[in-house]
Amino acid sequence: MENTLKAVEQWVKKHPYLKDIAALNTAFEKILADCNVITDMPDLSGIKEQFRQGIPLLFTDFDFGMDKKAGAVFYAICQNKKADLLSELPKELQNAFKALNHLNQDNCQNVIKAVLEGDNEYLLEKADNLGINKDQLEYFAWVSIRKALSGIKEELEKFISDNSWQKGVCPVCGQEASTAFFTHTKRGRQRFLHCDHCGTEWVYKRIGCPYCENIDQKKMSIKDSEDEPDLRVDLCHECMSYLKTYIGEDKDSAGREGWASIHLDLLMENTGFNSKGSLVKP
Repeated sequence: MENTLKAVEQWVKKHPYLKDIAALNTAFEKILADCNVITDMPDLSGIKEQFRQGIPLLFTDFDFGMDKKAGAVFYAICQNKKADLLSELPKELQNAFKALNHLNQDNCQNVIKAVLEGDNEYLLEKADNLGINKDQLEYFAWVSIRKALSGIKEELEKFISDNSWQKGVCPVCGQEASTAFFTHTKRGRQRFLHCDHCGTEWVYKRIGCPYCENIDQKKMSIKDSEDEPDLRVDLCHECMSYLKTYIGEDKDSAGREGWASIHLDLLMENTGFNSKGSLVKP
C-alpha cells in the first residue's frame, strides 16, 4: 500500500488539479488495507482451453466465488467508520459512502454479481433506491473486485502471459482496456494494456488498435503534449477511438491508471474520438 500511496502523492504534486480524484483512490487504499483478499492461486489448468479460445477467466467454468469474496470487500466499504478519510472528498462522494451504509452482506454480493453479469436493470433499481447514480455504484463494486483479486494479481498475469492472451479486452474480467504503457522486459520494450476495472495488465502487440484490431499505420496517429512528456494519446482513425498511453520510465507510476490522465479525456472532448474501457469519466 505504501508504494501505491507514494506513487499517487508524487503524481498529484505534478498534477494538483487531480487532487480530488486522487483523494478517492487514497481513501479506498486506506479503508481496504486490512481486508481479506484471495491469496492462494487456484489451479486453472482445467480451463486453459476455454481461456485460449478467448473466454476471460471470470467467465470460464472455474468458480472464483467473486460474488462472495468481492462482496465481502464491498461490505467493508459500506461499513467504513473512518470518517476522517472521507472528509477531503467532494460532498457528492461523501453522500455516496453514507448511502452505502444501508447495504447488507447479501445486497453487496448481489451488486457484485450484477456488475459482472451486466445486469443494468438491477443496478439502476438498486442505485435509485440508495439515492446515488448507477456509475457510482458500479465504481464501488469494481474497486471491491479489484481488491479481492489483488492478492493473486501477479500469478494471474503470469498465467495470462504463459497462455498468450492477445486481445484488447481484459483477460480476467472482459472489460475493454482503458490505458496502455511501455515497459522493459527480457523481450525488449513491450506494450502492455491496463484494465481500470480489475487492475489486470497484459502484453499486447506494439502496433495496432486494441478496440478494432486495426493495424494499418496510415489509419493511426499519435497526439503528444508538451505539458505531459510521460503521456501521449494513440488515435485510431478506423474506429475513431483513442488510447491514453504512459510512456515514462517509472514502473510504479500512477500514470498507468485511467484516473491519472483524466485531464487528457477533457482535451479529447469534441474531437470526434471516443475513449473506451475507462472506469472514471470526466
